Amino acid sequence: MPTLYVSDLDGTLLLPDGTLGERTVAVVNALIAAGGLFTYATARGYEASSRVTGQLRLELPVITYGGAVIVDPRSGVPRYAARVPGAAVEAVLRATDAASPVQPILFASHGGRDRVCWRPAHSTPSVESYLGRRADDPRLLPVTDWREIDPDQVFFYAVLGAHEPLRQLRETIADALDGCYVTLTEEIYARGEYWLEVGSLSGTKAAALDTVVAAAGADRVVCFGDNLNDLPMFEVADESLAVANALEEVIRRATAVIGANSAEGVASWLSDHALS
Repeated sequence: MPTLYVSDLDGTLLLPDGTLGERTVAVVNALIAAGGLFTYATARGYEASSRVTGQLRLELPVITYGGAVIVDPRSGVPRYAARVPGAAVEAVLRATDAASPVQPILFASHGGRDRVCWRPAHSTPSVESYLGRRADDPRLLPVTDWREIDPDQVFFYAVLGAHEPLRQLRETIADALDGCYVTLTEEIYARGEYWLEVGSLSGTKAAALDTVVAAAGADRVVCFGDNLNDLPMFEVADESLAVANALEEVIRRATAVIGANSAEGVASWLSDHALS
C-alpha cells in the first residue's frame, strides 16, 4: 500500500535551531528518489517554510499555515485556501484594542499575495520578538488601522503575549469562534511567549491531508509531530509518531514516540522503516 509520510517542521523535522540536519536531507531525498511519498505540514507560510526546506526535493503539495493553505512546492502557487469566518476576525480585533496587553497578527490575502499584518503603534514585546526573528520576510505589512485589511481575506491569525491574558481573550471571544479551531501554545523558539492561534475548521492539517492524500494516491498516512496543532492529523492518520521532545498531550495521543528533533528522530525512523 502506498504510504504518505507527513511531518511537522518546527520542533519535529527541524533541529532546535530551526534548520534541517544533514541526515534529514539525505534520508528524505533518498525516500523521494525511491518513489516514496513525503511532504510537510507546518504553521509557517510557504515563503518561510520553503527557505528552510529548499534542500528537499519535494514533489507533493505542502500544507502551510496550519492547514489553511496548500501549495505546490515546485511552483509556489497555492492550490487551496480556507479562510477564517469574518465574525471571528472582527471579534478579536474588537477585543484587542489599544489598551490590550496582547495583540494579534493577521495572515491574510492582500494585494494579490500573502501578507503578515500588525499595527506598529500598538505593538507589544511579544509581537516585536516575532517580527525581529523575521525581519527579512517579504510578507510583512504594517498597517495603521485594521480597516485596511479585508476580514474575509484572513486565513489564519495569532495573538501573541503572556498565557493568562490569552486564556482570558479566548474566553471573551469564544462565542464568535464557531467554525474555527483554536490552540493556545508556547512559542518553541521564545519560551515564555504564547500564541493563541485561530484558523478555519476546513483549514486544519487534518482537513488538508485529504487533498494531499488524493494527490499522492496514498492508502496509508504516517505523520510526525510535536505540538497541539498536530493533533488533528494524528486523529486521522493510520500511524502518528511524536518526537521525544513533544508536548505531553501529543505524546499521550501518539501511536508511538520516536527520537527527539535534536537527534533527527524523524530521519532515523524513516531510515529504519521506510527505506529498509
